[in-house]
Amino acid sequence: MELCFYKLHGLGNDMIVIDDREGRIPPYDMPRVARKLCNRRLGIGGDCLLVAKNSDLADIAMLVYNSDGTQAQMCGNGIRCFSRVVYEAGWIPYDGFTVETLSGVKKPQLLLMDGEVRSVRVDMGVPSFLTGDIPMDADEEEFIMRPITAAGREFMATAVNTGIPQLVVFVDDVRSLDIEKYGLPLEHNELFPEKTNVSFVEVEDRRTVILRTWERGCGATLCCGTGATAAAAACMKSGLTDRVVNVRVPLGSLRIEWDGENNIYMSGPAEKVFEGKVII
Repeated sequence: MELCFYKLHGLGNDMIVIDDREGRIPPYDMPRVARKLCNRRLGIGGDCLLVAKNSDLADIAMLVYNSDGTQAQMCGNGIRCFSRVVYEAGWIPYDGFTVETLSGVKKPQLLLMDGEVRSVRVDMGVPSFLTGDIPMDADEEEFIMRPITAAGREFMATAVNTGIPQLVVFVDDVRSLDIEKYGLPLEHNELFPEKTNVSFVEVEDRRTVILRTWERGCGATLCCGTGATAAAAACMKSGLTDRVVNVRVPLGSLRIEWDGENNIYMSGPAEKVFEGKVII
């Protein structure tokens, strides 16, 4: 089967977008397709695959598959890139559309210039710190600034759900941290029955934090939108930052805004790399 595809990235977190609104790919075959297309030697290469589907709840639906074939509820960088393709490819001919995800319906706001999408602001919903919502096997109602151990080292961490499970780990020098060493055991920590993303965070000042990410099903990535949202929310929850935070990653930054009670917003770029056709 031949498919058209789009390759994009959000600050280095790269992904492939395909249109399956006609249902040509059987659901059972999606994990194989994701592994094939995301393979960096034998496929297109990407951290995840985003699949456009029809929706009864919104204008369009987005399914997210990690590079290992597992399915995720949401992808923050992904929905920005997905929204750019949806608009510029003409799948939906207006910019006020809604997107159904497994973590709820999202309404991206597109910043347009000469008909092209320059950046996207996304309503990420209300972050939940309740361990039952994350989900997390813990006696506490919330896991905020609590100790957790990985590879023989103890960290202070906060757990939160920003569409998918997130563990925000606070460190003094995130640039020198070996996230390969600590990311995997934290992802698979027994407290998280569905595994978790891990965001290693250094607070630079009241308006800036530095982030390095480890994503479940992907490993180390250059950026994670839901992780940046989680990192900012965790910092705000503990009073470490103001209510508007720039989350710095290796290739730029995301802007996160939250009043502490209602929905949290993420803004950032969605860059096109190339498009083409592929055989699956």
